[in-house]
Amino acid sequence: MDLPDPYSPPSSTQSSSAQSSSTAAADSAFGGEDSDKSRFFEPDPWWDPLQTTPRWWTALAVAGVSLATFLFASFVTLLVALLLVHGELSLAMLRDPESFAAVSKSRLGLLIVVVIPQLALVTPSVLAAYLSPVPTLRRLGLVRGNWPVWTWFAAAAATPLVGLISGVAVSMFLDESESLKEMSNIFRDHGQNGFLWPIALMIGITPAFCEELLFRGYLQTRLVRSFGPLIGVFTASAMFAIVHFDPVHIVAVFPLGLFLGWVTWRSGSLYPAMLGHFVNNFISVVAVVLVSDAEAGLFSLPAVAFSLIVFASGVVGLASVSVASVLYRSPQLTHPDVR
Repeated sequence: MDLPDPYSPPSSTQSSSAQSSSTAAADSAFGGEDSDKSRFFEPDPWWDPLQTTPRWWTALAVAGVSLATFLFASFVTLLVALLLVHGELSLAMLRDPESFAAVSKSRLGLLIVVVIPQLALVTPSVLAAYLSPVPTLRRLGLVRGNWPVWTWFAAAAATPLVGLISGVAVSMFLDESESLKEMSNIFRDHGQNGFLWPIALMIGITPAFCEELLFRGYLQTRLVRSFGPLIGVFTASAMFAIVHFDPVHIVAVFPLGLFLGWVTWRSGSLYPAMLGHFVNNFISVVAVVLVSDAEAGLFSLPAVAFSLIVFASGVVGLASVSVASVLYRSPQLTHPDVR
């Protein structure tokens, strides 16, 4: 009887059989098509099989370009808004604070200076994701993830509570800045003049879409895979806060960024953070309008009732999100490190 030569290369049939066996074993181990895990988990959106060494510097470069684009668009749209509101544009007008105040009081002017710069902010990251070898939606974290849909709404309910706690804590050490007071007055003036729901939707939807796609979707996904969740979430949240420019606002929104970053990482999807960001901004605008009496402040009846609602729903949301983070573990916690 002829024995097989152990040093001869395997035949094509043997090679194909071995490859099929190893593939089946890998599918079974890591949640492939033949595994029960595939019923619950989608592929890890942070795991890029096309690159063994993630280029983290490209993500930071795109973020820098996004910031420059945002600043340029803010300047240009401000000039356009001044021209549309006043019907003319002059150097004297640029030196007059009242000219800018008129823009903020105009519905069209406010729409221009808020929405267009935000779209400019997110455009470079969307283009970079489109040019990436990874599918665009997956590169931006726009995937189903591993949390059930109901936990997305739980995260959305928890986000305003995180923002409320952060705001109260910051107010104990820092006074409200003039720019934040001016922003509140703008929201209050528009809200009390029949423009509450449109402005609340605009301030809710625009940053939730644009800022989340850039900071949590494009930037954090790459940083987490390059340096791990601690550095990745922290860095993306810090850059998210810095873009708000006002020092007091930066300190106040940083914890909110950390929470949204953690939710994005644990859920494996950007959708819960987008929904939470929207709810937080929407409720913030509505709350500013409800507290119309600056003297009453947080102790007015509408403010107290509103705060109780936010607190109660937030506690339930935080508890639900905490449970979800344990029950529905991220696939990246079980996948091997393939950097």
